[in-house]
Amino acid sequence: MGLLRASSDKLGQEVNLDATVGGEGASDIEHGEALVRFAEAVTRGNDDMDPAREAVRKTLGEAGFVEACGIVGIFNGLVRTADSSGIPLDEGTLHGSADFRERLGLNAFGGAANTEIERGDPAKAPARVLGVG
Repeated sequence: MGLLRASSDKLGQEVNLDATVGGEGASDIEHGEALVRFAEAVTRGNDDMDPAREAVRKTLGEAGFVEACGIVGIFNGLVRTADSSGIPLDEGTLHGSADFRERLGLNAFGGAANTEIERGDPAKAPARVLGVG
């Protein structure tokens, strides 16, 4: 999420982080509803996988589907590797994400146990993490 916010700031684009979990606000992103539905089906391994896969294929075509698969796979791999190895959030990410982690329910994910969440104070975030400077 921090990378999404930082890259959006760099490009001068607004990003609705609420659209990244649960799909609320996904309509603000081109093809966002299909993409969020697919990403969540892959991540959660739920019964929605086949219809979500077909929705992305129909919406984005085969090349877009392959790209979406790659992105979902990379993010899943990175997060699962970090979580399974016990890597905690670094100070910049911890402080820079404090304002949205609770709102999006990220502190309830299993990997959050690797970090002392209560020490995350957005006022302590380095300026570059918040997209300032």
